[in-house]
Amino acid sequence: MSMVSTQMAPAAPASLPMEADPSGFTERAPALVSLLPDEALSLALAQGDAFAVHAALTARLAREAAGAARDTLRELLAHRALFVVAERPPSLHSFLGTGLALTGLPPAPQQETPFIARRAVCLFGVPIWPLGEHMARRGRDGQLEVLGRVAGASGSRTARWRGLLAIGSVLLAGTGLAVAPFFEREVQLVNGLSRPVEVRLNERLITLQPGEIAKQELFGLGSPHHVEARWVGAQTPFEVLSLESTQRAVYNVLGAATLEVGHSSAPRGTHRLEGRTGSLEPQDEMLLQGSWERTVRDLADAGKWRQAAELARAIFLADPSAMQAGEQAALLLVNHSPVQALGFARELQRTFQADPVIGRLAQDIFLALGERSEAFTLYNTLVQTDPESVQKALMAVRVAPPEQQRTRYAQVLDRFPDSPEALRAVARVRLADGYAKEALNLLERAQAQGPESLEDLELRVRTLGSVKRFKDASAAVREFAKDPSRRTWELLLLAGRLARIAGPSRTQYISRDLIPPALTGSPEHMVTFVLLTGESSATEQDVKAVQEAGARDALELTRTVFKDWDKAVQMASTLSDKALSRLDPETAALLALELSHSKGPSSADPLFNSSLSLMAARKPLEAYVLTGEVKPDFPWLPPGLQAAAHLVRARVVPDNRFVEQAYARWADVLGGMARRALDAKYEEPSPQLPPSPPRFDRRFVHFTLFGLAQERAAAAKKAAEEAELARLPQAPKPEGDRIPRPWPAP
Repeated sequence: MSMVSTQMAPAAPASLPMEADPSGFTERAPALVSLLPDEALSLALAQGDAFAVHAALTARLAREAAGAARDTLRELLAHRALFVVAERPPSLHSFLGTGLALTGLPPAPQQETPFIARRAVCLFGVPIWPLGEHMARRGRDGQLEVLGRVAGASGSRTARWRGLLAIGSVLLAGTGLAVAPFFEREVQLVNGLSRPVEVRLNERLITLQPGEIAKQELFGLGSPHHVEARWVGAQTPFEVLSLESTQRAVYNVLGAATLEVGHSSAPRGTHRLEGRTGSLEPQDEMLLQGSWERTVRDLADAGKWRQAAELARAIFLADPSAMQAGEQAALLLVNHSPVQALGFARELQRTFQADPVIGRLAQDIFLALGERSEAFTLYNTLVQTDPESVQKALMAVRVAPPEQQRTRYAQVLDRFPDSPEALRAVARVRLADGYAKEALNLLERAQAQGPESLEDLELRVRTLGSVKRFKDASAAVREFAKDPSRRTWELLLLAGRLARIAGPSRTQYISRDLIPPALTGSPEHMVTFVLLTGESSATEQDVKAVQEAGARDALELTRTVFKDWDKAVQMASTLSDKALSRLDPETAALLALELSHSKGPSSADPLFNSSLSLMAARKPLEAYVLTGEVKPDFPWLPPGLQAAAHLVRARVVPDNRFVEQAYARWADVLGGMARRALDAKYEEPSPQLPPSPPRFDRRFVHFTLFGLAQERAAAAKKAAEEAELARLPQAPKPEGDRIPRPWPAP
């Protein structure tokens, strides 16, 4: 294990005279003074013998009653570096893992600082006789340096047996030379996760970086290896298993990495090594082809949805910050096994009661399955057990009956008037109902009370956009992005869309400066960014540069949405499952609603089932598009989905198109996918060309009867068109402080 400096209890004012502590123990560990007077300890300190001090403290601990002094003794004895005695480096000779060696070494990167290891007699790498503990470190030349012996190790008895053991070790080494090939074992450890992992392989501790393969040579008689995997610094492992001791064993942490195994000259070619453990043939070579994201995707594409869902679920439960894994597990289960999906939602609700982010995922599963009432019952029970938690109160309101949510959010704010979470929740309600100025006042109060998340920032940006304060919205994004850890894919999309709407004169940042470093080399993400934000145009060559077929098809469809709407709708009806899983939810909603009204609801099933949010939003979206009905949960849908419903409704009822287009513009001020596809003329009006100068002087132009008739016909046609347009319902205008909405003012 690596050395860790231990902070002792505060020293008493008194101290030993220098002649009573010549080795300076009390200076290095002032807590020793609090144990004085103690005759045995004083004598040991006066002798300057680290082993004698250790023995005195150990004897005192054995008879000390519970209390502060006993706690101090334990802290001192745990400070192993205090009891190191410099002496000649001990003998370390081994062959094929047999002989005298240091065992229990920390990972290589941690060996540059002093650590404590045990010297032992080893047989084929297995410690069989401990000889004592020593402090050591790895020098700059790569050699292991033994700095001294640590108290607690065997002393004179070890010295008496040292010669005999050395002779025995030589004999064992000779035996090992003959039988070593039968005892030598190789284990390859693979980390396909997104974070470093510590793996304990029997007695060895190895740190694996993301995407790393570490090869370990062991000696054994065939008994299984004990393996544990934990996050660096964590106490509890997230995976414990027994690994079969084959000649070439493989441990793939959680089964996350995509592993290709085989040999170029082998007739059977290469194959995938699936699962958490495996075995290699002597001639096999193993390559890591992808991390857990690719493994989950490949399993799902191959129709192995159970394995894909179980892997994603295991990764999410081991690392709850990996929300993408949780979302993929939930989506696979909802689509293929609603019963298991419901169980997963209940598991998340029980396990992560205080985590609002994971709580929303659990609630999204309930809502996608149509189980709002069960979700409300479960989360309302949490509120009753912890009535002072504003987070639990807000989570319960989120799954309350939609027609009750306005009142319930207001009640939460009445109970917690200074809570930034409650202020932002009510601000979201007021903005949804069209009261942008009131929402902005609430958000400013919330900002003074506590920091905002990315979701909170988007709410503030949309609110500022609703009152035409785009420069302030841009400043908010710039301020949020000052912390590099906040520069995520979601922030990049928000910043890109705002920059396009605000224009160069009101944008106070450069969108591409916010690209997360991990995505700069990803053609898929760069093309997606261009398409979803409208920052520039994506060419056919850009799309073809994306290697993964499903992602390439999804991007080609998204690009077609802006070029040829009818063709895009036709493409969407035959899109593969691989591409559906990579489609942006707003784009999927737009195409699904068009297919639903033109070819029937069943034709839109694959698109609606491509995300949890679309599953939950399907009924209110289709009700609005097909009948114009505003269901109680329609106001709480994301702005991009509302805009999609308005614009497809404008195609269903052309006579009302001006009204629906206006509703879409008011709902989505950032100009998402629906507005860019079906309302592009409003955002990017064609330039008006100046009238051409007359070819001849008007004084010399003589109109014929035919010319006059033609001119009158054109004027009549224009007048008829204007009269027809005037007959249609016009775009709604704001009424006071309320932005128009297709439902009555609450």
